[in-house]
Amino acid sequence: MSRARHLELLTLLGTGLLLVAVAVVSAIPSASTYEISIYGALPSYFWVSIVGALFFGGLVILLSAAEPEDTTWRPALVLMSLSNLVLFLMPFLRGYQMYGREDPMSHLGYIRDFVANGEIGANIYPPAHVLAVTVADATGLDWMTVVMLLSPMFSLLYYGAMFYLLRAVFDSRREILFGLPFVMLPVLRFAHLGFRPFALSLMLIPVSLYLLFKSDQSATPAIRTAFVIVLFGQTFYHPLTALFVIGIFVLYRGSNHIPSLGGPYPTTKNLFSLSVALFAVWYTQYAGILLRFKRIYATVFGVNQGEPPVAAYQSTIQESSPALIDIFRVMVFKYGVEFMLFGLGFVFTAAAVFLIRKGRYVPTSHLGMFIGTVIVFSFGGLFFLVSDLIVPPNRPFQIAKIGAIILVGQLLYVGWTKIDWSKRRIGRTAGFWPIAVVILLLLASLTTFSVYKSPLNSERNPQVTEMELEGSAWLMGHGEATDNLDRFGITFHRHHDYRNGVQAPDNFDEGTPPNHFNYTRRQYLGSSYESDHYLTITRKGRITYPELFPGYRDRWRYTPGDFNQLERDQTINRLYDNGDYTQYLVNATATDRAAAGPS
Repeated sequence: MSRARHLELLTLLGTGLLLVAVAVVSAIPSASTYEISIYGALPSYFWVSIVGALFFGGLVILLSAAEPEDTTWRPALVLMSLSNLVLFLMPFLRGYQMYGREDPMSHLGYIRDFVANGEIGANIYPPAHVLAVTVADATGLDWMTVVMLLSPMFSLLYYGAMFYLLRAVFDSRREILFGLPFVMLPVLRFAHLGFRPFALSLMLIPVSLYLLFKSDQSATPAIRTAFVIVLFGQTFYHPLTALFVIGIFVLYRGSNHIPSLGGPYPTTKNLFSLSVALFAVWYTQYAGILLRFKRIYATVFGVNQGEPPVAAYQSTIQESSPALIDIFRVMVFKYGVEFMLFGLGFVFTAAAVFLIRKGRYVPTSHLGMFIGTVIVFSFGGLFFLVSDLIVPPNRPFQIAKIGAIILVGQLLYVGWTKIDWSKRRIGRTAGFWPIAVVILLLLASLTTFSVYKSPLNSERNPQVTEMELEGSAWLMGHGEATDNLDRFGITFHRHHDYRNGVQAPDNFDEGTPPNHFNYTRRQYLGSSYESDHYLTITRKGRITYPELFPGYRDRWRYTPGDFNQLERDQTINRLYDNGDYTQYLVNATATDRAAAGPS
């Protein structure tokens, strides 16, 4: 059987796995209530099928790179694209009303403000909201459906741009195909999900870089015009992404002046200046941006003393004393993709330096830029991890991953072309292709099981259910209920943003009920309050601790027994219950704060 026939059979095998995954999604009913993990909502063979489809598609592309005339990589590329699309559409296919309980809900509020007022106002993320309204008007779909579908569509744009970016960076077909399987993996994880301007703007970075490189190679008016348009869009989508892109441009200009790299390409000077000017002119008009820079300044120079993420992790570990296996699991599914990609990126950097000194390899200034991107933004993410800044560490990590994933393919290409594996000890036992297969399989598996938030990384699925929307609407219809309100498993000000717009006054006085509803000290919850309180409990709140931390019952704030006792509490009145959202009224029985005691 010919090698081409083998590649066709591998492609058919991957296609069969994808069809199995689609059949499973079609056969299983949509989610009727909140589910804490989308991974647990579907059988394990569904996820194995997705990983298998990505893996076999990538493997065919890698093997096709070794065959000069083979074209099997094209259907394999389609296979990987469709696999990603199914993966990213899972919240929509599962029937979620909304994916994203926090920022996406508020962004729907911005959309509501824009439609109601007909102006942008203080909104610093207007393009995303204007785009959502335009698509909704053109298709007749409701806003929630549109924002659920926009992110996967932007992801397809990202993958298409990454393909053309590889073509702009590398001259040979073989180099392109060695890199293609890896750039088609969902390494950006949750950025492919949820309606967030930063995530959408992140998907435009490969487009910007492709047009940047094309401007250097062929500075036609059409290319330059497209580049300027994308620069405008990049700047207006999110200020942080604009700053990151400016940093990448700086790295690119610096790599043009390194003697050992190919180049230089001096034509980007004006476009770099234009991007800086666009950022300065647009965003200095917004007080919110200036206040954010003020906070960064105060933190860096010691005026504000907050808790950095790594300190929060450390305190959690000290308080709960988790098992080593649990720490390892969380680290793998929270930062495993980053550590693996950055590790491979630094291996390529070391190998490139070694080969350059031996005179056996001359990387282009494009690769110099990607190396600089990995170094600067990976260490930048570590800085944000140990510092209390408004920028979470995952954001610079995302930029570093875009650079690292391109270096992974180049690492394999250099290893395949520059090393005589028959003379290496590892070549006699493993060889190049087994190593490449292991890297591809690990990345396909790790990225797939890291896309969604789940108990795997000690996080909850940010699903918003129809019942929660109905329950929050009921609460907002009873104005007095927004005062003296305790809740667990829902944040009402996000629902307020969605229903009333961000500019509407938020009159919610939200709190959290006492641990174990104070049943460890008192017979009735009402004796812990001086005045009547409304209490909201969702299914998400009821299952959080048993599902998220099953082995740490002594650390749970609320147990199933506490919720059962809540139903028997004589000071509790159930006002509303739709199966996923329950609204109670707590009749206060304490006469004064001293009688109530600490809660």
